Amino acid sequence: MRKIKLAVMLSVLTFALSACALAPLVVGGAAGGAVYSTTSDHIKDVFSISKEHAFETMVGIIAGEDGKITLSSITDGKIEARLGDSLLFVAISPLNETSTEVSIRAKKHMELIPDKDTAVRIYRAFVREVMK
Repeated sequence: MRKIKLAVMLSVLTFALSACALAPLVVGGAAGGAVYSTTSDHIKDVFSISKEHAFETMVGIIAGEDGKITLSSITDGKIEARLGDSLLFVAISPLNETSTEVSIRAKKHMELIPDKDTAVRIYRAFVREVMK
């Protein structure tokens, strides 16, 4: 019985320390009037624009940030770019004719460390452009 209690306590402690327990607290955030979900380096949101418009807007934002696009596929809805020390990964997927999901992820230092600042900066620039 004691071993079972110890095992349960260790599994709960492991779950809590892995930051998975904090994810539901961080999932709902608001910026620019839009609701998005976020983790340490990943932002996801749905916009009422076409996939092509989202793609062209994101490419323009990356170019404006002096980023170097390393992969660009409008068919797959994927963009990979280098912005300074960070790597940016963007996935754009249509949900229906009028809605598109945009997912932004950023990593720094050989893709080992999440770069939330870059992901949020690119997301906010995207929202500003889309809201014009």
